[in-house]
Amino acid sequence: MKKGMTSLERVLKTLGHEEPDRVPLFLTTTMHGAKELGLTIEDYFKKADNLVEGQLRLRKKYRNDFINAFFHASLEVEAWGGESIFIDNGPPNAGQPVISNPEVIPALTPPVVRDTACLQKVLEAIAELKIKVEGEVPIIGVVMSPFSLPVMQMGYPAYLDLMMERPQLFASLMKINEQFC
Repeated sequence: MKKGMTSLERVLKTLGHEEPDRVPLFLTTTMHGAKELGLTIEDYFKKADNLVEGQLRLRKKYRNDFINAFFHASLEVEAWGGESIFIDNGPPNAGQPVISNPEVIPALTPPVVRDTACLQKVLEAIAELKIKVEGEVPIIGVVMSPFSLPVMQMGYPAYLDLMMERPQLFASLMKINEQFC
C-alpha cells in the first residue's frame, strides 16, 4: 500500500477496486465556502474567484479528496432568464418559474454556455481550480438533469401536469433540456 497518495491517486485507486492509503473523503461543501471567506452566500456566488478560494480553504481544512465546482442549482435557471433567491442560512432557490405557459415550450432554445455569463462563471472557476490543484485533485462539476431542471423552470405542479396531461410538450421540453445539459 502506497503512503502519501494524492487525492486523485486515492480516488482512482478506489475506483479501480484497489486499496488506497486511506478511504477518500468526499465532503460535499457548496455554500460553506462563504463562511470561510466571511461573505454572504449571495456575495460568495457572485464571482468565480470566491468559489475557488472557498473550496480550496475547505479542502485544506477538511482534507477533502475532491474539489466541488458546483455553484447552486438555480444558477441554471438564471441561464434561462430566471432569478435566484438568496437567503442568509441556506442554499439559493429559483425564483418565479421562467415557463409560465407550456405553449411556449416548442419555441424555446437552450442557452448557449459561451454566451451566458452565469454559466461562464462556472467554467472560469473550473479552469482556475484546475490550475491551482495542478492535477492532484479531482474537480467535480454538476449539471442539472433534464428531468430535474423543469421543476425550477415551471414549478412542481405545472411540471407534473405537463408529464401527465401533455406528453408531447413534455417530450419537447426534455429534448430542449437534454440539448442544454
